[in-house]
Amino acid sequence: MSEIGEDHCSRWGGIPQANLTEFNRRAIGLLCAGFGLGPWNIPVNWDRVKWGSELHTKFVTSAHGLATWDFNRLTKLVIGAHDECIRVEISPCSFRYLSIEMWPRAGREGGMAERHPTIEQAIASYRRAA
Repeated sequence: MSEIGEDHCSRWGGIPQANLTEFNRRAIGLLCAGFGLGPWNIPVNWDRVKWGSELHTKFVTSAHGLATWDFNRLTKLVIGAHDECIRVEISPCSFRYLSIEMWPRAGREGGMAERHPTIEQAIASYRRAA
């Protein structure tokens, strides 16, 4: 997990700063890394993000281009989630919009709601099951 410095993308002026937690900043960083864009280019209404404290962050986006190869935003989001120990869930929230929700995980060990595997562990698990 990375250190969040003063130059982190979460400090962009369009993002309300008053109540951001360390996890909110990590979630913004993951979203930006996944999209390969700065926060000013991601189709998110930053005033309507559900920041939800250190336990949850919910973004709503049109999120076109979430794919595994062409522009590979989905792949980058998944790999980043595994690197950062952040559970990511993508759900429809209307005809045109997707919800991207994030929850921090404590580490690599523990119960289902506490741990997050590395990408290598997830790939091995997938291949065993397939």
